[in-house]
Amino acid sequence: FETPTLNELFYSGNGNGFNFGLKPARSTHLEVGAKAFLGSDTRANLALFQVRTDDELVVDISSGGRTSYKNASRTLRQGVELAVDSTWSHGFTSRVALTGLRAVYDDSFTSTSSGTVPAGNRIPAVPAATLFGELAWKDPLTGLSAGVETIARGKMYVEDSNTQQAAPGYALINLRVGAEQKSGPWVFKQFVRVDNLFDRQYIGSVVVGDANGRFYEPAPGRNWLAGVSVRYRY
Repeated sequence: FETPTLNELFYSGNGNGFNFGLKPARSTHLEVGAKAFLGSDTRANLALFQVRTDDELVVDISSGGRTSYKNASRTLRQGVELAVDSTWSHGFTSRVALTGLRAVYDDSFTSTSSGTVPAGNRIPAVPAATLFGELAWKDPLTGLSAGVETIARGKMYVEDSNTQQAAPGYALINLRVGAEQKSGPWVFKQFVRVDNLFDRQYIGSVVVGDANGRFYEPAPGRNWLAGVSVRYRY
């Protein structure tokens, strides 16, 4: 059960203030999964899921910095999630997580920005595949740690008709290092991480259904973050 937010209610399609005609979206979720140990050092998690939604909240038109919404008919999301966590020697661990998702409109509908949207079209701004991988290391004696991450996502459609150029998929590499010291009840931590290590140019998000065709929002290039924390245990 998803009620419209104030942002979704704020503009009506004809520009006459609040859109009180929006109805809440109602969904039925089904999920089945399994967990298993593969040997003594590897754990796998598998989940299959399905979500059927009535009165899905979708973009009617987005123009001039204002977006109005409407209720579509039914949508369907079906997917699979697989995660494998492993512990290796010398303080190394790894994690791989993969999600495949089919998100489509189950019934046709009409919107101001996209016209008639046929059943079977992909829901915009939802990638069909997402991958996360990590190789990490930690030394419990010195408190030093490090890790390399990869994040990959498939292409995203930018509007409901699926006719405009989709935002292409991308893959990124991130690095991080950290340290931890303990002194009695005190715990001190420091970290530095670099995201988008190879300074790739990619579309990080999209403005769904923008009437001016400005769908694509570039993500930051190479960027870094450093931090410290202090904790006292009672």
